[in-house]
Amino acid sequence: MKIYLLLGAFTLLTGAAVAQKSIIYTQSNQKVDTVFPYNIPLLDIDSTVEMNSREVLAIPKKGQKPTVIAFWLTTCMPCHRELATYTANYAEWQKKADFRLMAISIDFPHRFRKIAEIVREKQFPFEVYWDRDRLFRSVMPYGGLNGLPQVFIFDKDGKLAYHHKGFRPGDEQALFAKILELQ
Repeated sequence: MKIYLLLGAFTLLTGAAVAQKSIIYTQSNQKVDTVFPYNIPLLDIDSTVEMNSREVLAIPKKGQKPTVIAFWLTTCMPCHRELATYTANYAEWQKKADFRLMAISIDFPHRFRKIAEIVREKQFPFEVYWDRDRLFRSVMPYGGLNGLPQVFIFDKDGKLAYHHKGFRPGDEQALFAKILELQ
Protein backbone atom coordinates (compact mmCIF):
# COMPACT_ATOMS: atom_id res chain seq x y z
CA MET A 1 0.00 0.00 0.00
CA LYS A 2 2.81 2.43 0.93
CA ILE A 3 4.57 1.72 -2.37
CA TYR A 4 1.43 2.66 -4.30
CA LEU A 5 1.07 5.89 -2.35
CA LEU A 6 4.72 6.78 -3.00
CA LEU A 7 4.39 5.98 -6.70
CA GLY A 8 1.21 8.05 -6.90
CA ALA A 9 2.87 11.03 -5.20
CA PHE A 10 5.92 10.73 -7.48
CA THR A 11 3.68 10.63 -10.55
CA LEU A 12 1.81 13.76 -9.41
CA LEU A 13 5.04 15.64 -8.68
CA THR A 14 6.61 14.61 -11.97
CA GLY A 15 3.47 15.61 -13.87
CA ALA A 16 3.44 19.02 -12.16
CA ALA A 17 7.10 19.60 -13.06
CA VAL A 18 6.45 18.72 -16.68
CA ALA A 19 3.39 20.99 -16.75
CA GLN A 20 5.49 23.92 -15.53
CA LYS A 21 7.77 23.61 -18.55
CA SER A 22 5.04 23.44 -21.14
CA ILE A 23 3.67 26.49 -22.91
CA ILE A 24 0.03 25.88 -22.02
CA TYR A 25 -1.45 23.85 -19.21
CA THR A 26 -4.72 23.66 -17.37
CA GLN A 27 -5.18 24.65 -13.75
CA SER A 28 -8.57 25.01 -12.09
CA ASN A 29 -10.25 24.33 -15.46
CA GLN A 30 -8.51 27.43 -16.88
CA LYS A 31 -6.04 27.16 -19.75
CA VAL A 32 -3.05 29.25 -18.78
CA ASP A 33 -0.44 30.52 -21.21
CA THR A 34 2.97 30.63 -19.52
CA VAL A 35 4.27 33.40 -21.81
CA PHE A 36 3.75 37.15 -21.22
CA PRO A 37 1.04 38.54 -21.35
CA TYR A 38 -0.38 35.19 -20.19
CA ASN A 39 -4.09 34.38 -20.24
CA ILE A 40 -5.32 34.97 -16.71
CA PRO A 41 -8.67 36.39 -15.58
CA LEU A 42 -8.26 39.62 -13.62
CA LEU A 43 -10.83 41.68 -11.76
CA ASP A 44 -10.70 45.39 -11.04
CA ILE A 45 -10.85 46.34 -7.37
CA ASP A 46 -14.61 46.75 -7.45
CA SER A 47 -15.11 43.42 -9.27
CA THR A 48 -17.41 45.14 -11.72
CA VAL A 49 -15.41 44.13 -14.76
CA GLU A 50 -13.61 40.87 -15.48
CA MET A 51 -10.67 41.32 -17.81
CA ASN A 52 -7.95 39.10 -19.11
CA SER A 53 -4.23 39.63 -18.59
CA ARG A 54 -3.79 39.39 -22.39
CA GLU A 55 -5.76 42.64 -22.67
CA VAL A 56 -4.50 44.34 -19.51
CA LEU A 57 -0.83 43.56 -20.14
CA ALA A 58 -0.96 43.80 -23.93
CA ILE A 59 1.87 45.71 -25.52
CA PRO A 60 0.34 48.64 -27.40
CA LYS A 61 1.38 49.06 -31.02
CA LYS A 62 2.25 52.74 -30.47
CA GLY A 63 4.07 54.07 -27.48
CA GLN A 64 5.51 50.78 -26.31
CA LYS A 65 6.79 51.04 -22.78
CA PRO A 66 8.07 48.82 -19.99
CA THR A 67 5.49 47.19 -17.72
CA VAL A 68 6.13 46.84 -14.00
CA ILE A 69 4.04 44.28 -12.13
CA ALA A 70 4.14 44.24 -8.33
CA PHE A 71 2.52 41.19 -6.76
CA TRP A 72 1.15 41.62 -3.25
CA LEU A 73 -1.22 40.42 -0.53
CA THR A 74 -3.36 42.48 1.81
CA THR A 75 -1.79 40.66 4.78
CA CYS A 76 1.82 41.23 3.67
CA MET A 77 3.41 44.17 5.52
CA PRO A 78 6.52 44.32 3.27
CA CYS A 79 4.08 44.50 0.33
CA HIS A 80 2.40 47.51 1.94
CA ARG A 81 5.77 49.23 2.45
CA GLU A 82 6.77 48.54 -1.15
CA LEU A 83 3.51 49.87 -2.61
CA ALA A 84 3.64 52.93 -0.29
CA THR A 85 7.11 53.71 -1.65
CA TYR A 86 5.88 53.34 -5.23
CA THR A 87 2.91 55.59 -4.42
CA ALA A 88 5.22 58.27 -2.99
CA ASN A 89 7.51 58.19 -6.05
CA TYR A 90 5.05 57.46 -8.85
CA ALA A 91 4.27 61.04 -9.96
CA GLU A 92 7.95 61.98 -10.11
CA TRP A 93 8.88 58.75 -11.89
CA GLN A 94 6.18 59.36 -14.50
CA LYS A 95 7.76 62.76 -15.29
CA LYS A 96 11.10 61.08 -15.99
CA ALA A 97 10.10 57.81 -17.68
CA ASP A 98 7.33 56.30 -19.78
CA PHE A 99 6.22 53.03 -18.15
CA ARG A 100 3.20 51.22 -16.73
CA LEU A 101 3.01 50.16 -13.12
CA MET A 102 0.36 47.82 -11.83
CA ALA A 103 -0.16 45.96 -8.61
CA ILE A 104 -1.78 42.54 -8.76
CA SER A 105 -3.14 41.05 -5.57
CA ILE A 106 -3.10 37.28 -5.22
CA ASP A 107 -5.30 37.31 -2.12
CA PHE A 108 -7.81 34.56 -1.41
CA PRO A 109 -11.46 35.42 -2.19
CA HIS A 110 -12.41 36.10 1.45
CA ARG A 111 -9.90 39.02 1.42
CA PHE A 112 -11.18 40.59 -1.80
CA ARG A 113 -13.06 43.49 -0.17
CA LYS A 114 -9.90 44.40 1.74
CA ILE A 115 -8.04 45.00 -1.54
CA ALA A 116 -10.32 47.89 -2.57
CA GLU A 117 -10.30 49.26 0.98
CA ILE A 118 -6.50 49.42 1.02
CA VAL A 119 -6.25 50.87 -2.50
CA ARG A 120 -8.67 53.68 -1.61
CA GLU A 121 -7.18 54.33 1.82
CA LYS A 122 -3.62 54.54 0.51
CA GLN A 123 -4.66 56.21 -2.76
CA PHE A 124 -2.59 54.05 -5.08
CA PRO A 125 -2.07 56.11 -8.27
CA PHE A 126 -1.40 53.03 -10.44
CA GLU A 127 -3.56 50.22 -11.80
CA VAL A 128 -4.60 47.53 -9.31
CA TYR A 129 -6.09 44.15 -10.17
CA TRP A 130 -6.99 40.93 -8.38
CA ASP A 131 -5.88 37.51 -9.63
CA ARG A 132 -9.05 35.79 -8.39
CA ASP A 133 -7.88 32.30 -9.34
CA ARG A 134 -4.30 32.85 -8.12
CA LEU A 135 -2.95 31.62 -11.45
CA PHE A 136 0.03 33.99 -11.66
CA ARG A 137 1.65 31.92 -8.90
CA SER A 138 2.08 29.11 -11.41
CA VAL A 139 3.38 31.01 -14.42
CA MET A 140 5.82 33.59 -13.13
CA PRO A 141 9.50 32.82 -13.60
CA TYR A 142 11.98 32.17 -10.77
CA GLY A 143 9.85 29.56 -9.05
CA GLY A 144 6.57 31.41 -9.22
CA LEU A 145 5.36 33.68 -6.48
CA ASN A 146 6.83 31.76 -3.56
CA GLY A 147 7.21 34.76 -1.30
CA LEU A 148 5.98 38.32 -1.50
CA PRO A 149 6.35 41.04 -2.44
CA GLN A 150 7.78 40.33 -5.86
CA VAL A 151 8.20 42.76 -8.71
CA PHE A 152 8.82 42.03 -12.39
CA ILE A 153 9.63 44.40 -15.23
CA PHE A 154 8.85 43.39 -18.79
CA ASP A 155 10.56 45.45 -21.49
CA LYS A 156 8.90 47.12 -24.49
CA ASP A 157 8.82 43.76 -26.29
CA GLY A 158 7.33 41.83 -23.39
CA LYS A 159 10.58 40.12 -22.36
CA LEU A 160 11.44 39.80 -18.69
CA ALA A 161 14.08 42.43 -17.89
CA TYR A 162 14.09 42.56 -14.07
CA HIS A 163 12.89 40.58 -11.07
CA HIS A 164 13.15 41.28 -7.38
CA LYS A 165 11.78 39.44 -4.35
CA GLY A 166 11.18 41.04 -0.98
CA PHE A 167 11.42 44.72 -0.15
CA ARG A 168 13.86 46.91 1.75
CA PRO A 169 14.12 50.69 1.60
CA GLY A 170 16.28 51.54 -1.39
CA ASP A 171 14.97 48.70 -3.56
CA GLU A 172 12.73 51.24 -5.32
CA GLN A 173 15.85 53.07 -6.55
CA ALA A 174 17.14 49.93 -8.26
CA LEU A 175 13.70 49.38 -9.76
CA PHE A 176 13.53 52.90 -11.17
CA ALA A 177 17.11 52.70 -12.46
CA LYS A 178 16.07 49.64 -14.47
CA ILE A 179 12.97 51.45 -15.76
CA LEU A 180 15.18 54.33 -16.95
CA GLU A 181 17.58 51.87 -18.58
CA LEU A 182 14.69 50.36 -20.58
CA GLN A 183 13.51 53.69 -22.05
